[in-house]
Amino acid sequence: MRKGKDMNTVFNLCKLLIDRGRTDGLQDKMDVYLAADRLTPEEYQELAGLLAPEQ
Repeated sequence: MRKGKDMNTVFNLCKLLIDRGRTDGLQDKMDVYLAADRLTPEEYQELAGLLAPEQ
């Protein structure tokens, strides 16, 4: 698995969108990023935890 700038950028982008309340469809996008190894399972869980209160 590749862990580098691309993955960190995806995580930071998702986190920024959650912080700004722009969460429409974000869960589906996160699922795709996880399946494509653009997010680690740990990053996915953290983002899902942040996203859950918003929904």
